[in-house]
Amino acid sequence: MNISKLLCPGTSTEAVVLTHKALNLCVIESLYCAAQKIYQDIAAITATQSADAVNALLPPEQKYLPHASSVSLSAVNDRVLIKALLREIALGPDGCQIRKMLGSSEVSCDFDQAWIRRQYAPHLYPPKHAPHGWHQDGALHFDFLEVKDTNQEPESLLPTVTCWIALNNCGRDAPGLEFVLQPIEELLLPNELTHHTINNRYPADSFWQPQMDAGDAVIFQGSTLHRTHVISEMQMNRTSVELRFVGKNNIPQRLSGDCFIPLTNRVD
Repeated sequence: MNISKLLCPGTSTEAVVLTHKALNLCVIESLYCAAQKIYQDIAAITATQSADAVNALLPPEQKYLPHASSVSLSAVNDRVLIKALLREIALGPDGCQIRKMLGSSEVSCDFDQAWIRRQYAPHLYPPKHAPHGWHQDGALHFDFLEVKDTNQEPESLLPTVTCWIALNNCGRDAPGLEFVLQPIEELLLPNELTHHTINNRYPADSFWQPQMDAGDAVIFQGSTLHRTHVISEMQMNRTSVELRFVGKNNIPQRLSGDCFIPLTNRVD
């Protein structure tokens, strides 16, 4: 098992941690098959109806996001498989890195923010689909229209850690992720997240596009700037699982209504 720690340029701060083959491939393959079935069902619906019609057919606790081609992880509808995934993370290097980044031995997964995500090769985009632009996961639920000064807003940038797991190879022939490996302490406004602004603001050596195999994971804090990495030459689709974690005793107010699952070291 190999762990790569990407440092913010000029600092000793870990910006992104990449773990290779950290998760059991049986779990990864089962998740990939379950995701394939979900997206096949979605495609069957959207062949005759609007993409928005998918949500009307899902249980209230599940969501489908047409623009991101993302669906709630709970749509897998296999509690044993989900439990196995969380156990793999808890007992492996990913769990150690998540606890380290959150500065807590007790952390929880926000299951309402657990997703299966798909990014398509450019020539295969379904209706409404678009790659993710530059963003910070810690901006979750922040009301940019209501708040004028993000520096004056408590918890403007949430203390979260994301664990993003590739279910198939990506970053080469299929869309992957691109990160800015610079320390960012503040919440960036939408007008600061344009391609032109980001390219001018950060040096070229701070951009990183990992090439990942099935079962690899990247772990990063809510302040980390990232987006979908996709180029026209890519011919394959990418499927991934995204989980967000917070300190068990430090749940942000904006997430207080969500369902949390403790990440424990128990093997039961």
